[in-house]
Amino acid sequence: MFTRRLLLPVLMAMVVTMAGGATVADAAHDSPAWRSTSAPKGQVTPGRMRSDRESVPAGFGKAEADRAETMEARQGAAPGCQVYWPAPYEVCGAIRDKYNELGGPNGFLSFPKSGELTNPDGYGKRTEFVNGPVYWSPQGGAHPVVNHFFAAWARNGYEGGPLGYPTSDEFVNPDNVGRRQYFERGTVYWKLNEAYAVHGAIRDKWGEAGWEAGYLGYPISDEFGTPDGLGRATRFEHGMIYWTEAYGPHPISGGLLNKWAQSGYERGPYGYPVADQRPRGSSWDQEFQFGAMGFPTDPAAGAVPDDGDAEPTVDEAEPVTWDDFAADARTGRAAPITLGKAGSLEPCETGTSCMREGTAVRAPRAPQDDEDPIIDGPDTAATFIPGWCTTAPWDGRWRTTRKNACAVWTDLAVHVVDSKGVEVGRVPFTVKTGILTSHRSGEMRQEFRVDFGAFTGKVGTPTFRYQPTYLGYGPDAYTIEQGAANGSVIKPGMRKVIVVKWKQQTMADDSTRDPATRIAWNLGNLDPGVTASSSGLVPTTGFRCDSTMKTSSGKYRQGCVVPGVTPEFELTASTPEQTWHVQEALRSGLPGAAGRPLHRLADKVKRDINRQKSCPRSGRVPEDRRLATRSCDEYPFASSREGAASSNGPGRTAHPDCHVPDLPVTTGATGYSVCMIDERQNSRSGSLLGAFYGKERVIDQDAYTLTASGGTPPPKP
Repeated sequence: MFTRRLLLPVLMAMVVTMAGGATVADAAHDSPAWRSTSAPKGQVTPGRMRSDRESVPAGFGKAEADRAETMEARQGAAPGCQVYWPAPYEVCGAIRDKYNELGGPNGFLSFPKSGELTNPDGYGKRTEFVNGPVYWSPQGGAHPVVNHFFAAWARNGYEGGPLGYPTSDEFVNPDNVGRRQYFERGTVYWKLNEAYAVHGAIRDKWGEAGWEAGYLGYPISDEFGTPDGLGRATRFEHGMIYWTEAYGPHPISGGLLNKWAQSGYERGPYGYPVADQRPRGSSWDQEFQFGAMGFPTDPAAGAVPDDGDAEPTVDEAEPVTWDDFAADARTGRAAPITLGKAGSLEPCETGTSCMREGTAVRAPRAPQDDEDPIIDGPDTAATFIPGWCTTAPWDGRWRTTRKNACAVWTDLAVHVVDSKGVEVGRVPFTVKTGILTSHRSGEMRQEFRVDFGAFTGKVGTPTFRYQPTYLGYGPDAYTIEQGAANGSVIKPGMRKVIVVKWKQQTMADDSTRDPATRIAWNLGNLDPGVTASSSGLVPTTGFRCDSTMKTSSGKYRQGCVVPGVTPEFELTASTPEQTWHVQEALRSGLPGAAGRPLHRLADKVKRDINRQKSCPRSGRVPEDRRLATRSCDEYPFASSREGAASSNGPGRTAHPDCHVPDLPVTTGATGYSVCMIDERQNSRSGSLLGAFYGKERVIDQDAYTLTASGGTPPPKP
């Protein structure tokens, strides 16, 4: 087999810069310019040779130099050839002319390293020099191919590959940065020490896109074959060009390329590009084998209605009243969960009144003084603290739904200590608190309620003192909407109530934060002979506010929930065929029921890929599935991380009447299910899912479960 050596420079210490970033060794850089031998000797004569008078340039020995001198003396015997002392080789014809044009030994090629060689094809010629070869062909003439250009040409099979012979020297590109060299059937482009070949239909398409000055930029790879053996591609700085025999070459770049890459390139659900990119308003679309891709979102198609779940909108007016917040809290279906202790008591100091748990004295309720209200503050009824909270154990632990948290903490008492350090009485009390949030506001409302029992002993004149704090913000971050005055007197059997408005705080668009608030309270005393008590604390954590959702006008809007509560999406007989499909998919083993939640996927690109995997838009598969008035429904939802492409599992269908002939009826814990259902129901169900995401503030990666009842199968096709 014929092989060629890449000739590496041996004179790297003596270099100048050449075209294409090449390294130019100049053997005579630190010595006089090369010249032919004056009166060369026709035979080696010891002591009288040029090598006896001058130093032989590095890389050559005296014997080589002497032989070169004798060849110089006889070079007339080979017309059209020349010998360049001390290199003992003849350089002939067009290659000699090109070599001399480039400066001969004084140029970047330096000295010859071979005589004229015949190439494997039998008609091309080359001569090798210290810093690269000069190639000649009848059709292309003589041209040097060196350094990165030579490496790129070698990778592509030299003259026997797709490029053929060189037809030019290197050129500087119009940007004055890169270089190029032409070959019979292609071009090698260089930029910043890398050179790559572009040829054939891909080169022609790149030219249509503006060459290196166009939106694709310079090539950053040679042409390569795709794994399936059907396509060819070249990478550029800002995109790629893919070619297939069936569809020709097509560029793909920017967001479309990123999306296609996420989907698995030509092996993914879109297949190969079949057309160039085209604008759609501020978006871009491109047709692929199995459907149109868009960035950021795929274009809608009548046969596959958009679910409306990719970017849920929150358009309702912001809540204003407590009842507004309470109504928002009732939108979810998830059962309350129990979390940790709602409050804590500060350590007591010796000689002062002390707030303690588990030591309240059971005593008859004190009689009401008709001149004083039993409730000091607003009567909130069950707005903040609903029945499901007060019927649970009064153990001081949080009970919470997605937008309502509450706790009841009983068996508390202040052990009243006088100024002499002696306990003289007790004030028993129960703390109740409730917090309301909303999916359409970054505000929160909190009721803090203390119910006092009958006093025992000598307790002086106790007062109710409290201090709200919005951690990380100043006192302007909250207001007391209504409530008992700070420092107001406490009487037996009295209820002290305050309602705190925790204000919406500025957030960056498309971000989240974890608000933390705290209410501290204690008992003061107007009697100078009685000490004030230690404090209790009710901190609130576990909430999340986000600004990831928008109004229909595109403005980001805040909302707050308890993310630890998994919301539940209910499917009913309002969309019977879609509900039936989900019921059957769950029965077949797919996730989504309690204990195996789905997780929202907010990335619209990945959502489109999920949908394209399960419901391709063009090609044989959708044609075989097509039925009038039906559209493709997939489960798990495309907007879930368990969707078709994300799950990486096999496809199935729920029943033969689903009319999905390409997929089997089967079961299993992974994969996805497809059914052709009534297209109006399909669209409505997607809108309901989007509304659910919005009302429950189900953001990216949030878990949610489903219940489905009342479904009916689609009619037999």
